Amino acid sequence: MAIHIEKMTSDVLAVNGDLPLTEAQIEKLVKIITKRIEESQKQNKQNREATTIRRSVIPPDGIEG
Repeated sequence: MAIHIEKMTSDVLAVNGDLPLTEAQIEKLVKIITKRIEESQKQNKQNREATTIRRSVIPPDGIEG
């Protein structure tokens, strides 16, 4: 998945003694977020495909018991 980021800034306020993020930390965070988005999209696609398959094999009147 391509993500286009025009400008990435690291304006992070120091709260409770926390230090601003380094460029390496920001890059790592972006990679983690991108990976999770891709995983979520993959799972959603698999769910849609499974639903499509399921609907194609169930009779329109439902399953008789």
